[in-house]
Amino acid sequence: MKQIALDFGNSRVKCYAQGPQLLGAFAYSAMDWDEALLSTILNHMQDEECEIGISSVNPAMDQQFNAIVDGKQCITHIRTKSLLMQSNLIDFSEIIGMGEDRMHGLFGALTHSKAPLITIDCGTAITFNILDSEHKCLGGSIMPGLSTMYTALGTVTAGLPTLAPHPTIAYSGTNTHDAIHVGVSTAISGAILKYLGQFPDFSFFIFGGDAELICGIMDETSRNRLQYEPYIIAKGIFKALELMKETHS
Repeated sequence: MKQIALDFGNSRVKCYAQGPQLLGAFAYSAMDWDEALLSTILNHMQDEECEIGISSVNPAMDQQFNAIVDGKQCITHIRTKSLLMQSNLIDFSEIIGMGEDRMHGLFGALTHSKAPLITIDCGTAITFNILDSEHKCLGGSIMPGLSTMYTALGTVTAGLPTLAPHPTIAYSGTNTHDAIHVGVSTAISGAILKYLGQFPDFSFFIFGGDAELICGIMDETSRNRLQYEPYIIAKGIFKALELMKETHS
């Protein structure tokens, strides 16, 4: 049986085969994105049965996809958050409302490193997620992502333009455009530096759509502490499916 990991984010869903191997990313704004996703999965299956693990922060979109999959007898699907909670590998007992992507990221990080560790997911929002040496999740923080900051400045202010993201290592801008670039970059790099300073003995994993751009604005010492692992949520989903097999064996 083949396995597929689906990571439903805020604006698109990413589809992974075992490996993980990225098979495609499908924006919800595209017409028939769900049919295109299903076609990709069926092409990968090559008439074999398939088990799909799902992490989702966008219930409407994963439910839309599930509706067209439910009629396919050769495909089963499961929200893998429940498997993670049942495994007891991470203690979430004091955490309320943590997103599935954040949880899967922590499990994915454990396939690379022992705790303690922190994951930094750089998408529509940037999340910091903390796991201590006893495998207890300490929560973390959520801030606007790189593109979200630019959009917000252009939307809620009367005099500032909406710019394309342009991360910079500069500390000062001599015109409005440059000042925006500096401000956004400083906010993000400053947040990362704060966590690096407060958790000197933790491993750090960074991923998400803007992760490479954000790594580029960090100083060399800080950048060397950030392990770039783009498929870490997919690894967390596949880890959950592995745990399910172990339970049933």
